[in-house]
Amino acid sequence: MVLVIYIAAGVEGVAYGGKCSVDGDCAEANNVCKTNCTCSPTSFKTDGTNKCAKKIALAETCTASPAGQCAATNAECHATHSKCECTSSYFANKNGACASKVALDATCFATETTTDQCSVDDTECRNDGTGSKCLCKTSHYKDGTGCVIRIVPGATCAANQCITHASCNTTSKCQCKAGYTATPTIKPTMCSGVMKVTTLSHMLAVPIFLSVMFLLR
Repeated sequence: MVLVIYIAAGVEGVAYGGKCSVDGDCAEANNVCKTNCTCSPTSFKTDGTNKCAKKIALAETCTASPAGQCAATNAECHATHSKCECTSSYFANKNGACASKVALDATCFATETTTDQCSVDDTECRNDGTGSKCLCKTSHYKDGTGCVIRIVPGATCAANQCITHASCNTTSKCQCKAGYTATPTIKPTMCSGVMKVTTLSHMLAVPIFLSVMFLLR
């Protein structure tokens, strides 16, 4: 009797694009087996080669092509900066991911250090007494779905549109509140506080009082 022993020969050293059975068949770095050896989910195929490179983290240098080289979801290689950045509707959070930007008046993340988490221009994440929200900057007021720069003294206004220390008067003009003066005099842009000066009688009263106290010792 002749004993015939068959030894199964495994597929080894398969190049990118070659037929495979398991990941271990693929010889190239960052390859996995999907019937054929191809780039892993954490890598991308470089232009003009059959090589797979590791995907690039946010803020790291990238190239104009190919697409899909940035590691974070909703990120792409910025055409001018040549770095992986979140697309316009997202911001880079502290965890290195792209999170959806927050709408005006919606709850924001006070623990985030980035200044671009709010989706509307001229807004900021701050506490309004009920929690952290994307609100118009203090230099702006809410107008529908946007933020508009506050109105200066003497300009036509509506309620809550005037600059700090000013209010909209009965003639619909921004007017500085009591104790504040519109400055500069020509084309004012702010309301400045007036420093109260102690009257002469009060100024003289202090040394007289101290003298009397000294004599009574």
